[in-house]
Amino acid sequence: MEHSLENDSSNKKKKTGNQGIWWHQDDLGPLKHFPYIRQFGSMKFSKVRMDETMRPHLNDGIEIHFVNSGKYQWVIDENEVELLPDNLSVTAPWQLNGSPTGKMDIGQIYWMVIKPDAYDLDISLKLGAWTKLSDKFQKKLGTMITNENAIVIEKAKVFKKYFLELEKELSNQEKGFEIVVNNIIENFFIDLFRHLTLREQKIQEEDNFIIKLTQIVTNDINKKWIIDDLAYMFGMGKTKFTYEVKKHTGYPPNSFIINLKIEKAIDLIKNSEDMNMSDIAFACGFSSLQHFTSTFSQRIGVSPGKYKDKTLKK
Repeated sequence: MEHSLENDSSNKKKKTGNQGIWWHQDDLGPLKHFPYIRQFGSMKFSKVRMDETMRPHLNDGIEIHFVNSGKYQWVIDENEVELLPDNLSVTAPWQLNGSPTGKMDIGQIYWMVIKPDAYDLDISLKLGAWTKLSDKFQKKLGTMITNENAIVIEKAKVFKKYFLELEKELSNQEKGFEIVVNNIIENFFIDLFRHLTLREQKIQEEDNFIIKLTQIVTNDINKKWIIDDLAYMFGMGKTKFTYEVKKHTGYPPNSFIINLKIEKAIDLIKNSEDMNMSDIAFACGFSSLQHFTSTFSQRIGVSPGKYKDKTLKK
């Protein structure tokens, strides 16, 4: 969120339908003790309101939002997202983020902006002298934030405690609170690092799943595959296997297999001049030339023969 040039009084917050705290460069409050914390806010909206400061904006730090309640339409660069309760969003300094219309619905949202000493698309993350986190850790964290492009972690209720603890420490400013605040933010980044690492591993596992499935089918492309058999190869039941394939490809298993057969047929049409359409149909596991022609036409939009003619003319 951008800072406002006009400080909010408690009366103003009440009248405009929002209550909470917001410290920023024009109203530092306890943030004067923490140059690396550009903003910290905890705001509860009791009615829908329009706020120009909520529109897509850039900050000079890593901007983090946690939704405690409500639903917010958001954009991160050009990606439209919906922030729901227990969602955590993280954006890099060069990423526009905010409400596309400036509309803030009823609910509660926490946010903070952490300004690193250095961080850009081609510059490794360096949080600053305040942290004891290793350079290697910071570099890897920055790389993960950059690679994710638009981070929204769902069911991230575990992160709520950091905002509650920060609000308490910054508001009360008890003896030693500077050390406690630094520790809270370090622990937040450690938790974020762990979550992003698990996401990377999960994405890799999902990629490997589709790669392995594709290899199994294409290595025996003319076979009539039984879904139960494929599911068994992956140690899954048919229902779980079907769900995973559709989740990662957008197609149920049989349709995905047909797509692979059509891809192989296209390759043979382009590169095997000595094969006629019946040969290609058999090689790709279609029961008949008619079945091949109708399936090909349905998926590609033209018959195999017309597709071949267009290919030869290029």
